[in-house]
Amino acid sequence: MTDNNTPVTSIEPMIDAKQAAAALRLPYYWFADHAMRTKYRIPHYLMGGLVRYRLSELSAWAGRSAAVQGRDVQDVDAPVEGAE
Repeated sequence: MTDNNTPVTSIEPMIDAKQAAAALRLPYYWFADHAMRTKYRIPHYLMGGLVRYRLSELSAWAGRSAAVQGRDVQDVDAPVEGAE
């Protein structure tokens, strides 16, 4: 049981570009390429030579991003490769 005066802290794991792309069902290169991250203003962290993401921040970004919302509308009308 926690005391009301004690802050509850949790550590959210960082994920890489592949995991971020898979979780949000977006193109991998959006997360892997610096120019695309800048263009779409994707929240990320540079840790040494690595780029990492927090899923909660990406989810919030996807919810307010016109690029993601516009892509979702386009994908509904697009045929799925391999679907019969």
